[in-house]
Amino acid sequence: MRSGRIAAMVLSAVILAASLLPATLAEDPQADTPEGQGDFVNATCTIETSWGTIKFMFYELGAPITCANFIKLSDEKFYDGCKFHRCIDDFVAQTGDPNSKNNNPYDDGYGGSSETIPLEVSENLTHIDGALGMARGSDTNSASSQFYICDGPQHGLDGNYAVFGVVIEGLDVAKKIAAAPTYGNKRPVLKDHPIDDIVMTSVTVEPGHWENGTNASTTGPGFPLKLTTAQSGALGGVLVIVAVAVGAFLYLRKRRKGQPAPMEIS
Repeated sequence: MRSGRIAAMVLSAVILAASLLPATLAEDPQADTPEGQGDFVNATCTIETSWGTIKFMFYELGAPITCANFIKLSDEKFYDGCKFHRCIDDFVAQTGDPNSKNNNPYDDGYGGSSETIPLEVSENLTHIDGALGMARGSDTNSASSQFYICDGPQHGLDGNYAVFGVVIEGLDVAKKIAAAPTYGNKRPVLKDHPIDDIVMTSVTVEPGHWENGTNASTTGPGFPLKLTTAQSGALGGVLVIVAVAVGAFLYLRKRRKGQPAPMEIS
């Protein structure tokens, strides 16, 4: 009977510990890291166009300034209604100019937002097929809102333009837009301007998850594993509860073995 009660106590302790962990893991991880020693990673953006949907993932760790600028403009609905104004097959599909919202194609490509950002390049972020980069003028730090999607690898652009994301869904749509019929030599000034309007009807960003960079492990399957302070504390609490319960079980079991056998009445 006593062994059954002890086993039940151990099982109850384990169940209690397990019940504490999910509640703690559900907390806002960033709120428990006031030092800011971490990063939001794997944010995505869905671009709904009149020709289909394109979804890309941000390179937040490699191009934080560029990504933050794009996310800010997206949240402000700056991009909604912008048209693709430069389409070159096997090269790029370019958009993001607020001038494209009017009915005058001749000023497309010359507009932008009210702020510019510095050129942000990384040797690890290159113009692979489906990469997103920031367009700019002759000034290397003149990028603002215009961006392009690569139709095929364009490594000749590496080092001169900021890459900040890559298409993960709808690359076929981006390639179709890049190959859209343009005015060509019929209107030399609009050579690469698509004849038909290709509109970004909505640009929506979905935030990534928070990774605490202070306690990352780099071994074993499924790693690197990064826990927040709250998660680490919860895991430690679970281990303490289980250790105490197991220790109590072993102690009482040993003590019980040292007692004389009960007398039986024959």
